[in-house]
Amino acid sequence: MLNTLFIAIVLCIIHIILGQSDIQYLIFEGGGPDEGPGPNQTLNIASLKRTFGEINPTAQRMYAYGKQQMRFLTRSNAFVRSELETAFTLAENTNTPLFIHIDPIYGWGADEENSTADAPTIKYWNNETMREWIEFPLNKSQLPNRIPRTWFNWGSWCSPSSAFPAIGAPNFINFSAIQFNESIAKPLAQWIIKLNKENKSYLFAGINIGWETNILNYRQIDPTHLPTAVWPVNSRNITMQQWEAGAQLGYASLYWQGWTEEKLIIEAQHRNITRDVLFNLLCYEIIHNYLEVLAKVCYDNNISRERIFTHIVPMASVDASRIDTTVPPIWTAVNSYSIPGFTMDNRGAAIYNLTELKYQITIVDPSQSHFAVSESYLFNYGDEESMRDNLNEAFNNGGLIKAIYGALPFSSEDPQPAGAIKAIQQWLNTNHTLILK
Repeated sequence: MLNTLFIAIVLCIIHIILGQSDIQYLIFEGGGPDEGPGPNQTLNIASLKRTFGEINPTAQRMYAYGKQQMRFLTRSNAFVRSELETAFTLAENTNTPLFIHIDPIYGWGADEENSTADAPTIKYWNNETMREWIEFPLNKSQLPNRIPRTWFNWGSWCSPSSAFPAIGAPNFINFSAIQFNESIAKPLAQWIIKLNKENKSYLFAGINIGWETNILNYRQIDPTHLPTAVWPVNSRNITMQQWEAGAQLGYASLYWQGWTEEKLIIEAQHRNITRDVLFNLLCYEIIHNYLEVLAKVCYDNNISRERIFTHIVPMASVDASRIDTTVPPIWTAVNSYSIPGFTMDNRGAAIYNLTELKYQITIVDPSQSHFAVSESYLFNYGDEESMRDNLNEAFNNGGLIKAIYGALPFSSEDPQPAGAIKAIQQWLNTNHTLILK
């Protein structure tokens, strides 16, 4: 009895010394591409508890529940704050760590609000200074009138909004930062203060301020086989327009930063690179800067850097020839206010080389020893051995979180791979060596 009490006290002291930033979280996110706000949170958390047991507040390994698709761009601040408050309350009432996942670019839920009170102050997809184009304007008085929809393929074609945001346009950046601050970052900071006072800081697992952040291009689309949207439901059966196929987005972002076709060509010649190389490089800088802006909003609210995560795809760590505006360089995920995060799945499309990925991170920031698996999947690592290896690869090499998408709920109606579940249970229940810093 005394030995058990002594061990518990030691673990508690170590937990305090190391701090919440050293906890490793395995995050479970449910639903599909069209999942919006709903009652599934309670059911999903209940299924996590049935599968993995109750959370130990002194543990250095925990599972967390991921609140998906906080739609701060397509909903009012009050609407998003209400959603967040519900998630906070559920986390506290169930003693389940909460991870926040925002939508910073896709526009899920655009024009689907139930009332005008739920709509954002500005609908960026209708604002000529905030939405993307596929070309520069002919002149200052004639902006492009062909506005490309948001198109991407997540197993099925998705087109959630009638325009893609110009993430480099000052008006959009300002709008996004204010919306994000008022609807998510500020209330999140207040909740963290409350948790700290209650010695429950472990209930905040982090916030993902990206979502495979990129500037879309449709270069690979065959104009003779145009995609048709499957998600979201309100966009189902919309077909890409002929002029969208093969297009590159990003022109509005560059234009509102002062670029024109003429300036682009002159500067490319000055740098001794091609016009297209310069265009892409400027887009990479825009992607980096947008992630940095959102991370800084969190950081300025005194949210720990170790709990703010970016999110891009990792293929640049394997094949540099694949780099384009949808597969940005690794450095775009690295900034002074967050931990660089990536979708990572070597048995799927998001292939990576962890050694190279970490090396490219340290080139930008030699002090950065962490990274995040901001997105991964259960179904590709269903057996015990591969899941165990996958967990060890992430968490034994500086990973702070590993987010698993589409895993919930765990139920008899939706059976999950027993081997993977066993490996996760073992990982959670293993007291790994704690090193005092």
